[in-house]
Amino acid sequence: MSVVNRVMIIDDDEINNFICVKNLKDSGFSDEASFCLRGKDGLEELKNASPDEIPDVIFLDINMPLMNAWEFLEEYNKLASSFEKEVKLFILSSSVYKRDIAKSSEYANVTDYIIKPLNKATLDKVRATHFA
Repeated sequence: MSVVNRVMIIDDDEINNFICVKNLKDSGFSDEASFCLRGKDGLEELKNASPDEIPDVIFLDINMPLMNAWEFLEEYNKLASSFEKEVKLFILSSSVYKRDIAKSSEYANVTDYIIKPLNKATLDKVRATHFA
């Protein structure tokens, strides 16, 4: 299976980010992973990125201060059309609420909804389902 070149994690939980980056590398999913602690920071990075710096995958937490996932997605949807490649964006959340899962499917740019933690088994499933 192919390796994803560049991954961005947007989550205000630093410990979760550390675990995600480790699992991304250990599983062979991606060698290059970065994270932002706030949605606004993620948007700024994407706005200022050169075409080769745009991530292939974004993992986005729902509940964050200042800008939650839904607010991020409203702004991201305006930006994504300018990217030269398709970015697969996954909601990565501890929320198992059906309304959150249903709401995520209302956004065309959301590829899938993943329940935390992001472990090797989950990454293998993501790779098999979305990168085969």
